[in-house]
Amino acid sequence: MDICNELIEKYFDTQQYEKCFEGHLVLAEQGYPLAECQVGYFCYEGLGVKTDLEKALYQTDRAAEHGNRDGQCNLAWFYEDAIGVSKDMEKAKYWYRQAALQGHDLATEKCRELNVVIAE
Repeated sequence: MDICNELIEKYFDTQQYEKCFEGHLVLAEQGYPLAECQVGYFCYEGLGVKTDLEKALYQTDRAAEHGNRDGQCNLAWFYEDAIGVSKDMEKAKYWYRQAALQGHDLATEKCRELNVVIAE
């Protein structure tokens, strides 16, 4: 089982958000993409850590750049809805497409809505 899933089962599912955040942060600092995505989510939602859009954006961007499809979809959403960044539909479309190319269902749906060609 993936270590992030273990942290989710052990701490998130039992609402021990601080411990879950701390465990993911250690992994994120080592460049683990799924953990970066999770830390971004925790910072955005304020789970186990104070809400911090700047940190949420930073970690989400790292996850996206490291190829995490959830991070790519989340980053696209940040650009689409101007969350912590200026609205930028070209960047939103780019990141939705990157996630869709990895089979992310929501990103695929967004690409259809925004008329983004997925196939290469």
